[in-house]
Amino acid sequence: MGIIIGSARIDENGKLAGGKGGDQKQTVSPDYKGEVSMQPFYVHSKGWYILRPKDDRIALRVAAAMINACNNVHIGYNQARREDILKYGTQSKVDTNCDCSSLVRECIKEASGKDPGNFTTFNEVSVLEKSGLFQKKQVYKSGTILYTGDVLVTKTKGHTVAVTSGAARVSDSINYYPVFIGTTTSIVAALVSVGEKDTSYSHRSKIAKVNGIVNYTGTSVQNTVLLNLLKQGKLKKVHL
Repeated sequence: MGIIIGSARIDENGKLAGGKGGDQKQTVSPDYKGEVSMQPFYVHSKGWYILRPKDDRIALRVAAAMINACNNVHIGYNQARREDILKYGTQSKVDTNCDCSSLVRECIKEASGKDPGNFTTFNEVSVLEKSGLFQKKQVYKSGTILYTGDVLVTKTKGHTVAVTSGAARVSDSINYYPVFIGTTTSIVAALVSVGEKDTSYSHRSKIAKVNGIVNYTGTSVQNTVLLNLLKQGKLKKVHL
C-alpha cells in the first residue's frame, strides 16, 4: 500500500465544527474512512514540511499513538472541541474530539512524555523545532523518503498528519522490533506478527533479559510487560 499517513480530517457532516463526540463515520478497523483515520500518502496542494523526531523510539511511538487514534471509534473531529483529546488521550474510552493539530500534539505528548505546547498548522513548525524533539524542518520533494513517525505540516496554514507506515530508520530495524498493532494478548503471536521467527521460551527469555526482566519464567505479568513494550515500539531485539 506504500506510505500511509494518519490524521484528524473532517467531521461527519463534512464541516470543521458542530459534530458529535466520537467518530460517526468509522465502521471498521483499521479505519481508512472515518473522521480520524489513515489514508495513502498524497502531496498536499500547499506542499509539505517534514518534521522528523530526533529519537527513533519517539518516532515509532508517535506513529503508534496516531494509529491508536485512527482506529479508536471514540475519537472524532470537532475544531471547536479540539483540546478534548488532550484530556482523554488516543486510547480514550469516552467519546471525544480533536482537530488535526491537537491530535498531532497529543501523539507527540504520549510518545515523548513532553507536551510541546499548543500549536496550530500556522505555527506548528516553530513550536516543534523549539521543543527539542525534532530535527529542523525539511521541504518535501518528489522522491523524498518518508519515515515512520515523521510529522508533516502544510507550508501555509492547512493540515498536519503523522506517517503511520513509512521507511524504517536504520536503528529501528537493528535495535527494536516494529510497533505491534493488534488485539492479541499472546506475546508469541505478537512477536510472529512483527517478523520474529524464534518465539521459543529460550529466545523469549533472552528478549526479556535485554528488556530488563530478570528471572523470566513466562508468567502472564512478564509477558504483558513485553507485549506493552512491543506495542510502544520499545521492545529491544536480541543481538546474537
